[in-house]
Amino acid sequence: MSLEWNSYTIGESCELITGFPFKSKYYLDEGLFKVVRGDNVKEGFIKWDDKKRCWNELNDKLKKVILKEEDIVIGMDGSKLGKNRATISKKDLPALLAQRVACVRAKEGFDQNYIKYVILSNYFKSYVDKVKTGTSIPHISLGQISEFTFEAPDYKKQKTISSILSTIDKKITVNQEINKNLDNLLMSIFNSWFINFEVYDKSNGMKFDETFGDVPRLWSVEMLEDYVDFVTGVEPGSKNYHEKPEINDIPFIRVGDLGSRINTVFIDKLLSKNKILSPDDIILSLDATVGIVKMGLNGAYSTGMRKLLIKNDDINKPFLYCLVKSKRIQRIIETFATGTTILHAGKSIKHMNFVLSDEQTMNQFGKIGNLILSIILANLKEINKLTKLRDTLLPKLMSGEIDVSKINCDLE
Repeated sequence: MSLEWNSYTIGESCELITGFPFKSKYYLDEGLFKVVRGDNVKEGFIKWDDKKRCWNELNDKLKKVILKEEDIVIGMDGSKLGKNRATISKKDLPALLAQRVACVRAKEGFDQNYIKYVILSNYFKSYVDKVKTGTSIPHISLGQISEFTFEAPDYKKQKTISSILSTIDKKITVNQEINKNLDNLLMSIFNSWFINFEVYDKSNGMKFDETFGDVPRLWSVEMLEDYVDFVTGVEPGSKNYHEKPEINDIPFIRVGDLGSRINTVFIDKLLSKNKILSPDDIILSLDATVGIVKMGLNGAYSTGMRKLLIKNDDINKPFLYCLVKSKRIQRIIETFATGTTILHAGKSIKHMNFVLSDEQTMNQFGKIGNLILSIILANLKEINKLTKLRDTLLPKLMSGEIDVSKINCDLE
């Protein structure tokens, strides 16, 4: 490492803030401020959705925990300790910080984005693994976070390094936003055609169905399991999980990985029993967090999920993808899920029904949907490549292995 690099602790280089002890019974579903709790801090991003809690009041104590854009937040408890850290974005604001979540802000002479990549690095995760306490629920203290030591060059080089990594992250974000908009567009077309029947010629008449109400007379109500095989995954046992891939290993995707940006474990391909996903496969979670629908995945998959295989030409992949994401199928999954701590919704399959259109309508939707899905999958492939590039560069840049002194970056 260059002599121009020095060692610092987080406590020396950053202001550290711990959150306020809100009483959960007073949380609101909507309010002036979102509250960033441990449940919201995921691996590299903030999750709201069903985890969203809000607050309306603001006093002197709460003013101290108002979050700012680019604040780094770290979850201080739980099984993902060391991985559950993220950056606050504009869309997360206004927000307040809850207890057991730490906020990190760079002091003068240190670049906030550089500190972000320090916290996102495997060096920080490894440190947390060494110092954490607790067995069933691991913990880390604010003092332990402040004692983490890292290497850093001068401020200008910090900006250069963070600019390189941020450029990659911005491209990843752009692709994610494009995919989100394309997904919404596809679902909008699906709902218009197959839920509201707007493309159906009403002069052909409607008929009444006890489940769906008025449906096109020339269409039919069918059970999904007659058209789709729900193929359960495999469970090789946690003793066979590898954090880093070994020879003949493939990614192993669990339900918890579906809501994350990165796959965390690998298994020997021989243990997969050929329960393997390709990027164009549709996967549906029916255990734990039920109802998640994904495409674009590679690797073996767990028993908490089902790979959906179409049996015939009466339906197509874009239709099936939208159908299992539809409010109706999601409601059926939720209704027939059993269990308290861990949900199981396998029994919901026998209750999944839908309105099957005529062949021409289905084929027209397939042409539109296949084009949209192909763009989404291409973007996902690029996201994966960019993520691997960033993760490869990050330790090399943060250690000084790559000399950035002669790299010209537009830092404005």
